[in-house]
Amino acid sequence: MAIYWFTDALPMAVTSLLPVALLPLLGVQPSKEVCQNYIKDVSMLQLTGFTVALAIEKCGLHTRIALKTLLIFGTKPRWLMLGFLLSTWFLAMWMSTSGSTVAMMLPILEAVLKKLESTPDLDEEDDDDVERNTKSSTKAKENEAFEMEIKTEMKGELEQETQPNGKSLPSVDHPDDDAAKAKVHAQKEMEKGLTLCIAYAAGIGGICTLTGHAANLIFKSNLDDLYERHGQEAGVTFATWLIVGFPCSVICLVLAWIWMQFLFLGWRQTLSLQKDNTNDKAAKKMLRKEYENLGPMSFAQKAVLGHFVVLVILWLTRDPRFIDGWAWFFKKGFVSDATSASLVALSLFIFPSERPRLLCCKRNRENPGPVPALMDWDTVHRKMSWFVLIFMGAGLAMADACQKTGLSYWIGYQMGGLSSLPPWLMVFIISVGSTLITDVISNTATCTMLMPILAGLAVSLKVNPIYIMWPAAMCTNLAFMLPVATSATAMVFAFGRVTVMDMVKAGAGLNVICVLVITFGMNTWGKAAFNLGEFPFDVLNATAIITNTTTVAMVTTY
Repeated sequence: MAIYWFTDALPMAVTSLLPVALLPLLGVQPSKEVCQNYIKDVSMLQLTGFTVALAIEKCGLHTRIALKTLLIFGTKPRWLMLGFLLSTWFLAMWMSTSGSTVAMMLPILEAVLKKLESTPDLDEEDDDDVERNTKSSTKAKENEAFEMEIKTEMKGELEQETQPNGKSLPSVDHPDDDAAKAKVHAQKEMEKGLTLCIAYAAGIGGICTLTGHAANLIFKSNLDDLYERHGQEAGVTFATWLIVGFPCSVICLVLAWIWMQFLFLGWRQTLSLQKDNTNDKAAKKMLRKEYENLGPMSFAQKAVLGHFVVLVILWLTRDPRFIDGWAWFFKKGFVSDATSASLVALSLFIFPSERPRLLCCKRNRENPGPVPALMDWDTVHRKMSWFVLIFMGAGLAMADACQKTGLSYWIGYQMGGLSSLPPWLMVFIISVGSTLITDVISNTATCTMLMPILAGLAVSLKVNPIYIMWPAAMCTNLAFMLPVATSATAMVFAFGRVTVMDMVKAGAGLNVICVLVITFGMNTWGKAAFNLGEFPFDVLNATAIITNTTTVAMVTTY
């Protein structure tokens, strides 16, 4: 199955059905147990979370957020870059698929780039520039005859400067030509930087929240299964994820902004304090016009925003760990983050998209009849990434089979040599490895394969599973060197403004930066918050599991 994923010999969704067919036939697991892995708690969290994201897209709220962010930060190259980074980063926190976020931002970027590429007219300049140009034009007319005379003399001198054999001396490029070429080159570099910023911000924003990437949910599902086998709770929820994910994401975003500035804008322009030029003002004028064309917030946008805020509050307050959340009022283990997302998603199919005709909230009488809801099933059916749900199910089925047959523990036992390394170095090596693998394989496929192996490795080394599984899962979302790594990098490459070498040049440095940040975060505030220095399971029980499964695997091998 992994070979099919690597080579794309079959569609990923079709390949993901292989466990249902092969595991029962090979006598590994009954079909009933295999199929149960395809719809789990994290699967419903993915489904309902993406439904909320589709509601944001349907009402146009994402466009309003992006344009407002760009207007706040301005249109100078470095601030424009920060604006695109922040708006994409914020949307990626909640969209669960980085490709969807990039698809929303690319049309806005294209409009801005086209405005920057065009030569601004005089009416786009400010009043001071117009007055300055008017005064200088009078003086230019007075000196026009003198300038023509000088040019005629220079032309005659150049015609006389020939070699003895009659050939003319090599012509020298005009300084204005060099300046124009430099300006065009700087423009192209800025376009590359802005384009790549969208892909990078989508990946960085996805590690901020639990629902930001499918890989995050794959990690959580494998971790929950591992802890359940030992009769414990993992404790990784939407709220607790923010303890590690949010600071790491913010630091990566700031460093990515600095890295992209120095790489594509140069240190001179990065540190420059000059005022906005005419191009910057033209771009700002275009953004302001686009934002004004949106008009005031509609009732549907306000309603979707309200649902979104309620969902975030429910996620954050369900089980904050440091105090009892609202889940305390229900039976232990009965309520999860998927419960909150399902309630909000259900409300989107009921809540009206127009102001209802009740009391003082009367609608226009010109449109009588039923009011459409904020979300409809046709939109979900057309735009939902159904293959992601099947893909996640295949990964969970394979992880379950690896654990029940002891394969994951056996592989972890074979990797026991890592126990001689310092813990922080082991985390760094695993993070680098997961990032490099993701550069040539999709991030979800990488996370699906690594999680059961790393779970077995953690148990065999008597290391907290969160300590090595969490950074590996986050780093699968932070591979930026090649288009195949994530859907975000693939869409940006298809945009046509960057080459593979541009992505390698910028992505290699950013990969190193993000891996270092993740390693530092897990060994500082992450270690303190989750007590990662201690092995959470019973040592004797874990040792018995490893011994039994290793023996079974060795007997099967021979």
